Amino acid sequence: METAIPVRDVMTRPVFTADADIDVLTAAKRMALANVGCLIVVSGEKPIGILTERDLVKKIVAKATDPQAVKVGDVMSSPLVTISPEASLRDAASLMLKSGVKRLPVTSNGRLVGIITDTDLVSGSSLGLSDVLSDLLEMHRESIHFQEARGVVRGICEVCGQLSDTLENVNGELLCWSCRDGNK
Repeated sequence: METAIPVRDVMTRPVFTADADIDVLTAAKRMALANVGCLIVVSGEKPIGILTERDLVKKIVAKATDPQAVKVGDVMSSPLVTISPEASLRDAASLMLKSGVKRLPVTSNGRLVGIITDTDLVSGSSLGLSDVLSDLLEMHRESIHFQEARGVVRGICEVCGQLSDTLENVNGELLCWSCRDGNK
């Protein structure tokens, strides 16, 4: 029988935070300096959101936005999904899976006391929670998207060297329609 390991036993402390009104560049520098993948956004001492590397990529870099011109509060993910330090790692894994998040701020009486990540769950699973690891793997498997291989490809024919919009793999070589007809 597995023992319910509480979140407080594996959560990370202290948590790196940022005010909602600082610019994104300052926050990104703080993340880099601390070597962390997220900052919990606070208003006073109350956690109100999270700024992740993914937020930076999708909302700033991919849109070529000036990170000095945007406030953290404008790009943070909110509302914040949190967990209690007394909750079990199994509960944390289930909440992450259900919410589609990889980081859970740990709060007690509305105050930020730690953070637990998907990698923390892996370390906790080595303490005897094999189901947590399988849930975590399931969560990540669902986020992987495979593109189906296409039969027709655009590129250079490996026989005649001509550019073609209709290359097909024939015996390990990409051939245009003309070279395919000659090889059949």
